[in-house]
Amino acid sequence: MAFPAHPDCHSIRIDGVVVHGDKRGRVLGFPTANLAVDAVSAPLPADGVYCCQVDLGDSAGPHGATCSIGLNPTFGDVTSTRVEVFIHDFEGDLYGQRLTLRVLTCLREMRRFESVAALISQTEADVRRSRALLERVWR
Repeated sequence: MAFPAHPDCHSIRIDGVVVHGDKRGRVLGFPTANLAVDAVSAPLPADGVYCCQVDLGDSAGPHGATCSIGLNPTFGDVTSTRVEVFIHDFEGDLYGQRLTLRVLTCLREMRRFESVAALISQTEADVRRSRALLERVWR
């Protein structure tokens, strides 16, 4: 089965360095690598949640990831677009490291949730869907 394509993210590659964020992802159970995106990267896709592959520059090859691109509307205090990457099955310190993110498909649009619990529930569903899509690709 072919990987589901989305017109906003076909062949988008995002390069950047991992920087400190608000550390909300860690508190919510989804620690993210926050990317300071290189000026020469491809234009970012529309705000949303995406299934991705990320190259950490290690010998393990690409890692599966779920990425949020946008303003984090649930919290309402973010004024510029952020690229936040939850790397599946990864633990470690990536601050200052360069990552290359390959956006594969859009999982959903960005939206505001009425509660943090609702956001966590949706994020769990996003990660499950991202893992399932990646499993089909990597078979």
